[in-house]
Amino acid sequence: MVGLILAWTLGIAGVKEEPPEKLIVGEAAGYSVRIIRINLNDPRVHINVGVATGFPFGVNPFHQLVERTKPVAAINGAYASKTDFRPIGDIVIKGKLVYSGLMGTALAITKDKQVMIRRVRWGHAEDWSAYETVLSCGPALVLNGQVDVLPAFEKFSDPHVMGSTRRMGVGVTPDNHLLFVNTLSSVNFYQFGKIMLALGCRDAMNLDAGASLGLYYRGKYLITPERHITNILMLHVGDKEPGINALFPQSGGNGGGGKVNSTPPPRDPGNSVAKNAVLVELCADSMGKASSYCPERIKRKVPTNKIPRPCPFHKIPAGERG
Repeated sequence: MVGLILAWTLGIAGVKEEPPEKLIVGEAAGYSVRIIRINLNDPRVHINVGVATGFPFGVNPFHQLVERTKPVAAINGAYASKTDFRPIGDIVIKGKLVYSGLMGTALAITKDKQVMIRRVRWGHAEDWSAYETVLSCGPALVLNGQVDVLPAFEKFSDPHVMGSTRRMGVGVTPDNHLLFVNTLSSVNFYQFGKIMLALGCRDAMNLDAGASLGLYYRGKYLITPERHITNILMLHVGDKEPGINALFPQSGGNGGGGKVNSTPPPRDPGNSVAKNAVLVELCADSMGKASSYCPERIKRKVPTNKIPRPCPFHKIPAGERG
């Protein structure tokens, strides 16, 4: 009762409630990062996915997606085909399955804002009926409190996707905080996994990057994508949450009538192993072709015409050169 009276008194006095999220710039695992930390325990918080007009075959500028949906914060979402713009994985908006991509790792959130991040079975239709919001991308970075990075297992193979770049990802902590994480320098998936673990994530996954990288926070575009994109992940606070018509324009009957597209996942950008693929040992730091001097090596299948160049980081020590 005392707490209720105090809260009522503070409201009368005009004291503003603390926002449920905060923007942080810091360091994790030796890398500079920018984080939006969201308290999912706050009843004002809503996490949504928004898609472009013409989805799944349309794209919009990042700012148009933001202006239509009016979030507090927004980041770029899942990888999509560069040729026909279809996303690689499943998307659920307001409990409605709007696209079935059947691959990758999924972020799934229930109505009471409990979060699951897990790999999906490639080519298998998942039952998302218990979830209000789902965004599938990947690969996974952290699962069950451990770095767990297996891009080839999730059918990622394109060196442009597998290499180092500034990245965007999403993770959840044991105390139910959702983290939107942007690396301020180039990292590979394994390094990104170590970053997400250092930030306290119980589970985490990678999102699109490169020319699709986008970040908006409270009226400011901190990063603007160089290309138009198909989907975004957003935070809304309080009663400003948009309806499904704003998040998924096709739900009103135009551009496909809101029907689920269950076609197989697009092959671009390298989301299935090519027929002419070979097993290559890669450096975990650079994702270049490993040498015996690379301290940590991983094996991945890559197309024969896209075998990466030798690792630029770990070379023959000067004293051992002939």
